[in-house]
Amino acid sequence: MRFYIRTLGCKLNQLDSAELAAALARAGHQPVGSEGEADWVLVNTCTVTGESDRKSRQAAYGGLRQGRDVAVFGCSVRVQPARWRALAPGAMLCEDLDALLACFNAAPTTGFPLTGRTRIPVAVQTGCDDLCAFCLTRVARGPHRSLPTEQVLTKVREAEARGIREVVLTGVNTAAWGCDHTRRPEGARLAELLGRLLQETQIARIRLSSLGPQYLHGAFFDVFADLRVCDHLHLSVQSGSPSVLQRMARGHRVEEIVRAAEAARRARPDVALTADLIAGFPGETDAEHGETLAVVEALGVARLHVFPFSAREGTPAAAFPGQVPPEAKRERARELRTVGERLRAAFLDAQHGKSGAVLAERDGTGLTTNYIRLGVPGVPEGALVSVVIGPDTLAERS
Repeated sequence: MRFYIRTLGCKLNQLDSAELAAALARAGHQPVGSEGEADWVLVNTCTVTGESDRKSRQAAYGGLRQGRDVAVFGCSVRVQPARWRALAPGAMLCEDLDALLACFNAAPTTGFPLTGRTRIPVAVQTGCDDLCAFCLTRVARGPHRSLPTEQVLTKVREAEARGIREVVLTGVNTAAWGCDHTRRPEGARLAELLGRLLQETQIARIRLSSLGPQYLHGAFFDVFADLRVCDHLHLSVQSGSPSVLQRMARGHRVEEIVRAAEAARRARPDVALTADLIAGFPGETDAEHGETLAVVEALGVARLHVFPFSAREGTPAAAFPGQVPPEAKRERARELRTVGERLRAAFLDAQHGKSGAVLAERDGTGLTTNYIRLGVPGVPEGALVSVVIGPDTLAERS
């Protein structure tokens, strides 16, 4: 069977797809480079926003229109199986990944899902206990679980042995590693895990995926100062308004966002601070939107990921009063993106003339530790090279 996997969503989904591909290949099936070559198109769905749900369905419809057999799995299917059965009756639905593997006489693999020669995601945590008013991840991924230290160490050592130079520690709520419950952030021990990885492996770079600011304590920034930890901190912020954060039930305050940003800059002056934001959460006033704009400016973020609020069926926020009109959400998202683009340009200007350690990718570009994409033509994939940051070397993607 020739298969093609289309993956939507987060790094955990990317890792799930990589492990699926490894298991299918081990069972004798052949991965191909496009849907047109495939017998089966396997769609790993995402449900974090209404747009990601729409794109998931669009991916399934695309495979069906091309006359391919289609199987859909992942978060959107787990959350909305009845809706998927109604909207994509021609697709095979698999709420459980093991069930999907069984359909192709494949078994879950403990092998290493090699996805490239530069970096790989390594899961350290999954699930979440939070009750954020807009989110379905708790339903899709289950309760918070920290993966054992030895399991993480084994994966990183395997990556190192394969010649991988960078691992990306990832999870649904990565910073909550070590907590017994994600609503008790004082129990977070990500610093302990990072310390073990730094002491017991030789991996060249450790990058961190999205982190909740409430979990980042003093010990974390002591370890973050190590140059093998990438100086890129992506914060799950969502809003800079105290009242909006309270309605969201986010579990953190504006003060914790600012404290994390200041501590990160003390530890690593060239750190790239990036953030997720939701525009137009129910009840958001112009003044509250202005508070978010002010916080973004004060933080001096290096990049923003902005999403207009998407009402998810089954979440409290979908029924909140004061739903913001679509045109207002789009305008607020546009304003935030405009500010983000200006701050990105300012961050890059401040980095001009400095040298960055670039991990080369197969397209002739690569990322510095603080997430600047530079051109490295002719450099072999997986090599680490020093490049001076400037207009002639920047290779930013839109």
